[in-house]
Amino acid sequence: MKNSKQSGISLVEVLAIIVLLSIVVLLSWSIFFQGANYTNKAISKNQMQQEANYIISKLNKIHLQSDTYKVKRDSCKFSIEATTDGRVTDTVTFENNQLCISIKNLPENVNPNEQDINLQLTIQKLEEPSNNLTLEALLQRLKEASPS
Repeated sequence: MKNSKQSGISLVEVLAIIVLLSIVVLLSWSIFFQGANYTNKAISKNQMQQEANYIISKLNKIHLQSDTYKVKRDSCKFSIEATTDGRVTDTVTFENNQLCISIKNLPENVNPNEQDINLQLTIQKLEEPSNNLTLEALLQRLKEASPS
């Protein structure tokens, strides 16, 4: 009788390799997509923060330079109509086709000489409402000293 040596890979070994490789590929795939999802959320937060900074900066400028201004709200946008010396000097609309922008604690008619405004700005991603940013800001102007 001859002692025969078998060479090659059995079917069980091939199946074990396929199972192990698929587990490694699935783990790599899920880590990749988790990283991509985190990156998209970070980019969205950054975009919302930039939009909020722009809006607050523009509102502060209007509050400092106008005699009065009116606020008109819509579902995901709002506009400001600034008045100086009795005439409308500027109309600014704050809107973004990817974001829902809302503002609270800002009255409809504002006289910056008489009142400071503590407002709350909320920005939401339209595609993903759970991804949002809320910012509080104070709009104020130095008051003129009353004659003694």
